[in-house]
Amino acid sequence: MDDPRSPCKECSIVRTALYRATCLAAALSAALFVPLALAQAPRASAPSSAPASGALPGANAPVAVVDVTYILDNYARLKHDTDAFKKDMENAEAALKKERDAIAKKAELLKTYKPGTPEFKKTEEEITKADSDWKLKVNRQKGDFAERDAKNFLSAYQALSQQVKLYAERNNISLVLRFNGARPDPANPQAVQMELSKMVMYYDKSVDITDPILAEMNRAAAVAAPPRGPAAPQRR
Repeated sequence: MDDPRSPCKECSIVRTALYRATCLAAALSAALFVPLALAQAPRASAPSSAPASGALPGANAPVAVVDVTYILDNYARLKHDTDAFKKDMENAEAALKKERDAIAKKAELLKTYKPGTPEFKKTEEEITKADSDWKLKVNRQKGDFAERDAKNFLSAYQALSQQVKLYAERNNISLVLRFNGARPDPANPQAVQMELSKMVMYYDKSVDITDPILAEMNRAAAVAAPPRGPAAPQRR
């Protein structure tokens, strides 16, 4: 049986077990979206002129582009769901830490009993059961949090896909490609590799439908669009 009396081990077990609950969502995010290093990098300046005044971006164009990472970074509903997820995860971590501390206290009590006595055997059994139950709870919550986080991202991506479809149909757009407008970090090999392998090498500003898509998604979520201040990624 693991020694429940080690405070450092307690903290490590709780934090590591719950933190790993995000692994599934991270894998899903990596499959759907570009790496975080690219998503948070500064954006380059616009490559060409803006659409004509009054014209909807991409309208009647055969091809349009959309910055998926930027939208998900600024989609208010996903932000809300992610904040709630993090708060619940912190609360769960605190509750598990409290339970682990109780097990540690009982282990300290065990030291006061003479081995082989009824009190010693009873307390030892209680510690063993409590420790086993605690580990089962950690594993169960780890799976629950991983599933919840993955569902949050998948729901956001499905909302984005649906909005892109509606916008394209309304504006006679035949094909929508995803791109990322962030500048790659030269010091990050992964970011550089993504830059070299990206599908969209050039696009006209008039076919970038990112802004109207994000605005409609936030409107549908009944929240205001996020400010385009310094804290938000710069758009092309």
